[in-house]
Amino acid sequence: MNQLVRLSQIGDADAIAEPSAELRVPFAQSGAFVCKFIIGEPNDRAVCCGAPAPDGKSWCAFHRRIVFEPARPGRLR
Repeated sequence: MNQLVRLSQIGDADAIAEPSAELRVPFAQSGAFVCKFIIGEPNDRAVCCGAPAPDGKSWCAFHRRIVFEPARPGRLR
């Protein structure tokens, strides 16, 4: 039997904590494998998150959830 799943039912089961502000670095000095999510206004003195970004991705897990909208679940089979 098919069942509808609502986003509110999925909710905070896999909540991810926001990275520490101590990890932040100037965007121009951010290296590989760090989160490049811009904190504040994007300008010539931009600061990025700086948290570890696994697998060569551009954002850490916390900011990836903000940048990408999750696929809306349909019916489960």
